[in-house]
Amino acid sequence: MHVDVDKVIEQSRIGPLHVFIVAIGFLIMLFDGYDLVAMAMIVPVISAEWGLKPSDFSLALSAALFGVLFGSGGAGIMGDWIGRRWTIVIMLLIAGVSMSMTPLVSSMNELIAVRFVTGIGAGGCIPVTLAYTLEFMPRHVRNLLTVFMYSGAAMGTVIGGFLGPTLLQMGGWPYVFYFGGLLPITVVAIVLLALPESLRFLVAKHCKPEVAGALLQRINPDFHHAAGNDYGLKEVTHKGGPIHELFGGRQTAITLTLWLVFFGSQFLLFFIGLWMPTLLTAEGISLDTALYVLALYNLGGVVGGTAFGATGDRLSPMPVLIVAFSLAAVLVVAFGFSTHSMPLLIGVAILAGGTVAGSALMLGAVATGLYPTRARSTGIGWALGIGRFGSISAPLIGGAMLASGMGIKGMYTFAAVPAILCAGGMVVLWRLTRAHEAELSIESR
Repeated sequence: MHVDVDKVIEQSRIGPLHVFIVAIGFLIMLFDGYDLVAMAMIVPVISAEWGLKPSDFSLALSAALFGVLFGSGGAGIMGDWIGRRWTIVIMLLIAGVSMSMTPLVSSMNELIAVRFVTGIGAGGCIPVTLAYTLEFMPRHVRNLLTVFMYSGAAMGTVIGGFLGPTLLQMGGWPYVFYFGGLLPITVVAIVLLALPESLRFLVAKHCKPEVAGALLQRINPDFHHAAGNDYGLKEVTHKGGPIHELFGGRQTAITLTLWLVFFGSQFLLFFIGLWMPTLLTAEGISLDTALYVLALYNLGGVVGGTAFGATGDRLSPMPVLIVAFSLAAVLVVAFGFSTHSMPLLIGVAILAGGTVAGSALMLGAVATGLYPTRARSTGIGWALGIGRFGSISAPLIGGAMLASGMGIKGMYTFAAVPAILCAGGMVVLWRLTRAHEAELSIESR
């Protein structure tokens, strides 16, 4: 009997395996978020220790972002060739070992190099973990659980901000990296001991029927494997490697539009987040309060992303993102004009975080579903890689605007532009995917 693996997974109920996969993915993303703030936390301490100015660490701060750029694209391709599980293990080991070695550096060049390698590992985990999680989730909660898992990155920045002072007091700046390196290495042990390979990947690689059947029973206990079963996916794919699946016909327009939206989303996310404490303190707000507002902004992203995911499962994810990016354009402008009232500022910060960071989380889940199994981690990896150009350019453009004398009102009004472009891009993407799905439906008949 032929078994449609997609259909059985989509009809499954949430069980222990689903919860376990989301929890492991959340921990992996937690590390990615922690890594983003780790270097920023120790610059004031290490600059004094090394006798350098904080501005001398600009390349060290950017090195991990460049590493993420290469890691996302490279690991995405690797995940579609050797498997999600082993790619996650390799990337976690790279990130964990390099982060643990950071306290051993004694020069700026060594610090830049080790931060670049850490970024490769941390960035490489993201697309593969997103693809892996989505491939196990039933349709009725797919976006919700994938976005919740992805929100671990936002929680990592929050935890890093609160935990950093304690680690610095315990053992100085090396403890920030020792703790950060311990987390991914611990997760590696769990992955090797208990995490199965993606069933969709295994079936796409023509695994033995008994292997597919046994794993499918874990995903959906209502299904029972029988001798003589053969397992397949309902996807229509093209000839060639995973990269070829990103292009060809209407798929080329889908991929390029997705890249544009990722660029705008990452630019918006980093432009708002990286400059928030500086801009708020320039308005006369204390640094402690500014960091508190930033933490609430990030928490708003976790709540907003989860809410968007749940709504996307009930309705359709792309219209949800169109609304989210449109609201983000309004709220970032409102944030810039809310500094005169602390209660208003806090309220707008939470809402702005919910739309800006929340839409970025939701975008990752949506993008993962735009490609077939054999090219899924490649597709999301390359999209995240293109998005990193946005995150890298955000501090540069923001710094130039700040140097010109522009304040929070002007800068955050400017931030509405990429939000509007993202909303428009999602409208185009929605239309393209609907037409593409119709073409694939005809092709599969």
